[in-house]
Amino acid sequence: MAEKALDPGAVSIPLEETIYNGGAQDAPLLVSTHLKKVENHITEAQRFSHLPKRSAIDLEFTELSYSVREGSCWRKRGYKALLKCLSGRFCSRELIGIMGPSGAGKSTFMNILAGYRETGMKGQILVNGLQRELRTFRKMSCYIMQDDMLLPHLTVIEAMMVSANLKLNEKMEMKKELVTEILTALGLLECALTRTLSLSGGQRKRLAIALELVNNPPVMFFDEPTSGLDSASCFQVVSLMKSLAQGGRTIICTIHQPSAKLFEMFDKLYILSQGQCIYKGSVPHLIPYLKYLGLHCPTYHNPADFIIEVASGEYGDLNPVLFKAVQDGMCTMEEKKSETDKNDTASSCPTQCHNSTPIESHTFATSTLTQFCILFKRTFICICRDTVLTHLRVMSHLSIGVLIGLLYLNIGNDAGKVFNNTGFLFFSMLFLMFAALMPTVLTFPLEMSVFLREHLNYWYSLKAYYLAKTMADIPFQVICPIMYCSIVYWMTAQPPEATRFLLFAALSTCTALVAQSLGLLIGAASNSLQVATFAGPVTAIPVLLFSGFFVNFNTIPKYLQWSSYVSYVRYGFEGVILSIYGMDRADLECAEELCPFKEAKRVLKELDVEDAKLYLDFIMLGIFFLLLRLAAYLVLRYRVKSER
Repeated sequence: MAEKALDPGAVSIPLEETIYNGGAQDAPLLVSTHLKKVENHITEAQRFSHLPKRSAIDLEFTELSYSVREGSCWRKRGYKALLKCLSGRFCSRELIGIMGPSGAGKSTFMNILAGYRETGMKGQILVNGLQRELRTFRKMSCYIMQDDMLLPHLTVIEAMMVSANLKLNEKMEMKKELVTEILTALGLLECALTRTLSLSGGQRKRLAIALELVNNPPVMFFDEPTSGLDSASCFQVVSLMKSLAQGGRTIICTIHQPSAKLFEMFDKLYILSQGQCIYKGSVPHLIPYLKYLGLHCPTYHNPADFIIEVASGEYGDLNPVLFKAVQDGMCTMEEKKSETDKNDTASSCPTQCHNSTPIESHTFATSTLTQFCILFKRTFICICRDTVLTHLRVMSHLSIGVLIGLLYLNIGNDAGKVFNNTGFLFFSMLFLMFAALMPTVLTFPLEMSVFLREHLNYWYSLKAYYLAKTMADIPFQVICPIMYCSIVYWMTAQPPEATRFLLFAALSTCTALVAQSLGLLIGAASNSLQVATFAGPVTAIPVLLFSGFFVNFNTIPKYLQWSSYVSYVRYGFEGVILSIYGMDRADLECAEELCPFKEAKRVLKELDVEDAKLYLDFIMLGIFFLLLRLAAYLVLRYRVKSER
């Protein structure tokens, strides 16, 4: 049979040629040919020559239990056990599937094994026979979640190079060769220049695996890796996981009702129901084991569907029988007997000299400065390519600037339109505040999931990420207010003095930076986009109310006057009024008979800012900026710890 070369990950059905006496004869297609399936060549993934050498890992757990507190903080109703007395061992070179009906505790079990959950856990987890040290284990393992959380504006090759630069301390040539090798093996080389936003579901899943494969983790966790994929993509992903296991890794995944074809690819099963184990062992042994317990799987019925039906109670409440059988060791005894009969010991963990395994450092592969530089570049690229955050923001500042300039055209030096001019100054602060606050509030919660995945998989430290995130957006947050101020200041005929213009632009920029800091804090503290969208405008209401424009400071009741001091817009607005009407400004032009505000000092007195100091406004805005940035960092740190 003549076989054609296949691309990695491709599945085809070649037709076997039939040769008759005297040469090839034309014949009906279905008579002269028969179909033959070709093996998926994605198994090349188990042979990587440039990956770092890592020691094999066996994972063992005994009497593992997990419980959570029920009820709210003020009305606690005790604890609920989600996992109960789980024991087992997952060995290297094995593809282990954790199965069970919905609510059985699969994801909770996976989170505990991966080290994502600690509070409420009881029991012991051993790594190569030694007590697990969590920080070291997190560096040796990776967790690929059900949702493929990727930055949408990076190309495949850019995302891979970021991963390689953060995880490896090698020469650039070596990193590029490794990335090319991984992309080729996973069938992603063709879309290397495609942004992740445009990838298909199967490609996104394989890219998520490729990103974690860079430093060759010996233990890989997958949460529902086949969810949302078609049958061909499911087969590609499970084939990839199988080949990764054959390469010496321990591959553990949760899977929900796999097809019979996918089910047979697993080496071991760990099946849960109501937080307890109902089967642990090899796939071929499942049907004989259930038959031994009196549960006969119908012929031509998918064993995976049958065990889920049993666990769900479709054949009666058989869970107590299955729990007791596992606790009595029947799974182990029956499998050992079967292995003895077949002289097949491949399913047992290979004996390895784990004592000679080098102890890995739990520090990051690169320094904090290197992490900052890599993340700064990545964040800067994403901001430049983000239509909502950057392009729309620039266009809105330009268009609104022109609109406001036309609306308040040439009123800056008119004594009869002083309050129109103060309205313009206040609206400028209002617009710059919301233009900085809302995009950050909307985009930061979306990046939180990516940050948590990368940080918990030990890509980089929290401070490196936060510094890069903070510094990368500052240039844009400075340029946009300056563009707006450059348009409106001159169109509205404010005093044509460089000092006043620079003060006006500086105060506007500082107000925008403080608003952006508040947006980071709200985005970091919000669990969802809906909460962040609601909290952003709501927090802006009291800030604007006590800014000094709607109500003068002396008019505010004494028991609420403290609120004016925590309004950062107050300091921006107060500073802008001082920069426009203060510093001994000359009398304004008066086109009417009587102009009570011809003297600029009268304006300051009317707005209760005649005794204010301009440098204090800058100092207070700087304090707000630092406090809000620090608060956002502490909230992020708390979120990371609360994930565990």
